[in-house]
Amino acid sequence: MKLSEEQIRIVEIYLENKNFDFIDLKYEILDHMISDIEHLMLNNISFDSACRRTILKWDRHFNERSSFYFGLLFSESRLVIKKAVKLFKPFYFGYLFFYFLPIVILNFIELKISKDLVTLFDKLILNLSLIALCYIVFITFKLIKSKRKTTYSFIIKTQYSGLLLLIIGSFFGIVGNDQIIKAVFLGFVLAGFFVVYIFHHFYVEHKKEIRKFEKV
Repeated sequence: MKLSEEQIRIVEIYLENKNFDFIDLKYEILDHMISDIEHLMLNNISFDSACRRTILKWDRHFNERSSFYFGLLFSESRLVIKKAVKLFKPFYFGYLFFYFLPIVILNFIELKISKDLVTLFDKLILNLSLIALCYIVFITFKLIKSKRKTTYSFIIKTQYSGLLLLIIGSFFGIVGNDQIIKAVFLGFVLAGFFVVYIFHHFYVEHKKEIRKFEKV
């Protein structure tokens, strides 16, 4: 049994009252809830009763929670966090990989840079960092301007603190006075650049979802 437009609108109002405006999930959840109601109505259950049962089933999924992967400061509905963790988990381990890799390698191998290249090397890292940070400002401006929310924009929102690694590593430089590469600061820089890649990747995915939404 198919729901009427008025009945579908009742389900939409429920989602609006939950402030569930993540466009990559909203229509998917709406379809699931409509299917649940239609399935119940096939068993001679009234729309009102089927709607109440479905709302009770889905209500807990809209409760806010946080995740280890994003920190306690960032919480969202269970639906958003579940998808965000699934999307972000490989990047989280990539982030750790780029941070700890130079620390592990340079614990066994001492890398020394020619005195003539130290300043050039530090300037290169600093300039690349400035370009990367300008790109982050661009992404932030675009997200604020669009005002559209997706799971991807939520992930981006949780990553700003990671940029401190890039800033610290670039500011202090990764080559010491003895011309030896400092493992910790190299880890900071590599992890920081990977955070910039995380911003880029999820911003591209965010834009894809916006384009899908605009076609609906």
